[in-house]
Amino acid sequence: MLAVTLLAVAMDAQESFSSANPIVPFRSFLVGVWEPVRDPGKPDRYSEMIRFAPILDGRFVTWQQIIHDSAGKLIYRDFVVFGVDPDTQMLFLHAYNSDGSIDRTHQVVSPAGSWAFVGTVYGSEKFLDYRYTLFRLDDTHLRVLIELLKAGKYETFSDRQYVRQAMEVSREIE
Repeated sequence: MLAVTLLAVAMDAQESFSSANPIVPFRSFLVGVWEPVRDPGKPDRYSEMIRFAPILDGRFVTWQQIIHDSAGKLIYRDFVVFGVDPDTQMLFLHAYNSDGSIDRTHQVVSPAGSWAFVGTVYGSEKFLDYRYTLFRLDDTHLRVLIELLKAGKYETFSDRQYVRQAMEVSREIE
């Protein structure tokens, strides 16, 4: 009887996770391989790829961004873990960057179809406090806006659009 009760509790928890957890719509949209939307009139100085992959039964999502210069040399990569803060029920992200810096960031209230995070980069000479917003433009397009906090005001650092290249993604970290 105890085994049946524990199974019922586990099934209720799984159903609750799948229907109410804020990672579910985030994961459902973002999992896959993304590349910047190219401007045909402007040659790219580098190549970039972002991979979103679910881990630990979908309770967390990883992001890995990899950038190479035009000669193919690796110039930047990071590894990010998104999850749900059990106290606030909002998303968070922790990023580990190739320059040795670490981001600690939490989601703030965001309009439908977007996810905005504010946080701090520790150990970077270039970045400190920032806002990072992901916008779902449609089923295959994503906008990523990065703003740096300077003198109490957010200023645009980067604003790029990405197109989904694949829904399937390797979970291997490079």
